[in-house]
Amino acid sequence: MKKVALAIVLALFLTSCGGSAQEVTPTAPKLYVPSDCTKTQILAAFPESIPNPAFIDTQWEPAEGTDLFETYSRGGIACSYGIQTAEIGATILWAPDDEGVFNSRIPEWTKAGQVKTDLPGVEEENAYVLSEGGENSAERHVWAINLLIEGIWIQVNATYLQTIEEAIPLVKAAIDSLVSKESHLADSVSGCFVAEIGKDLLTLDLEQQDRNLVIANIKFLWSEKDANEGQMIGSYTNGVLTGIYDFTSEGGRSQRELFFKGDKTGFVAGFGPVESKDGIEKFKRPLKIKWDENYKYLPSDKCKN
Repeated sequence: MKKVALAIVLALFLTSCGGSAQEVTPTAPKLYVPSDCTKTQILAAFPESIPNPAFIDTQWEPAEGTDLFETYSRGGIACSYGIQTAEIGATILWAPDDEGVFNSRIPEWTKAGQVKTDLPGVEEENAYVLSEGGENSAERHVWAINLLIEGIWIQVNATYLQTIEEAIPLVKAAIDSLVSKESHLADSVSGCFVAEIGKDLLTLDLEQQDRNLVIANIKFLWSEKDANEGQMIGSYTNGVLTGIYDFTSEGGRSQRELFFKGDKTGFVAGFGPVESKDGIEKFKRPLKIKWDENYKYLPSDKCKN
């Protein structure tokens, strides 16, 4: 599938997740959003007053119409860092500026009180900042910064920033966390992966676009029960591949949420408590996934056979 099909891919992804599809025209980016929160430059940018900050693994549930929804619908990523017990930290969003999503969000930001700002020492194309308190006020706080740079929308949210100047190290770290085309391709999970369990053959044929969106053609060829096959449109972030598997079995069509953990060297399947929501079998939240090494998918050439 070529890049021009990304709009169709995204439409299917949003529909399967219960959101409304949006047309996206992909461009050829110079830089790419990160795919792994643990490999960014953010932690190094925290001040000494916040000792030992860490990545906070968060189970995002984006609501339609929010910045988080717009981020993930475009193959972006959101990452939280800090000291969770003290509720001190920062959340960073990265997303491609597909179809001018940055400009489309400006009315919402200005309605919420964000102000167009020129960030010192940063060559951004545009930026909006949400703050409260006067410049010299003891109650001054900078809550959020949205900026557009190199075709990427970055949002910085923090609980501890009091001035724009204090925010700049975090902003620059977010920019430095963007990856090159070479790094993106090196981390791509495109390829065929197969799990052979006795006489059962399970296949994952993955194609990752120039974002964190992945198309997975899947077959579960069971030897002693009905086989099923279909397609999953989902995301690959922080080493986890997930999405809604739309498949046919015994002439019927079903949808099921799937989770796989791994990288281009192989994946393991995730299992856990499930429930039915809107006709889709989904994992119960909060997630309690067990990664089963018995379902190990390794690189193979058997997907096409």
